[in-house]
Amino acid sequence: MKKRTKRRSNNSLRWIAAALAVPFFSPMTSAVYCADPVEPEAGIYRYDPVGKPDPFKPFIEVVEEKKPAQAAQKSGQDKTSVSLPASPLERFSTEEFRLSGIVIAGNQRIAMVETPEGKRYMLRKNTRIGINGGSVIKILTDRVIVLERVKDFDGNINTERIVLTLRKDGGNP
Repeated sequence: MKKRTKRRSNNSLRWIAAALAVPFFSPMTSAVYCADPVEPEAGIYRYDPVGKPDPFKPFIEVVEEKKPAQAAQKSGQDKTSVSLPASPLERFSTEEFRLSGIVIAGNQRIAMVETPEGKRYMLRKNTRIGINGGSVIKILTDRVIVLERVKDFDGNINTERIVLTLRKDGGNP
């Protein structure tokens, strides 16, 4: 029994040695190591990125404005507050809006304003409106009162009450 075991191990070692020796002595491997670099043929297209735009770069570049910590402390804002993007109501001056309707349902009051572009938006109490950071403080039956904080040339902040009145005839005053 011992002789059979030895014969099997000797045969397997010979096969392993032969399998490792064949790639080193075959003519194909020597041709690969000695081959000259092949120039591309005239009919094959190769992409050259020099002077061309990056196809993976987005068309629109997003720029985030960051306020310095000192400016945030001077204005009285908390460092953790995040500035939200301007809503469509905050892109125009408050005087440019036209009050086109008021709905009163129980305790709720909703006003509809129209932008200079012709789009309509709903206003509720505490809705932000205007480029100066105004806020709706009161909605009455025929008008909407907006409170704005405006900075003058001296750097003082003044509060102004702006009244948007409902035109009964629907035209300009």
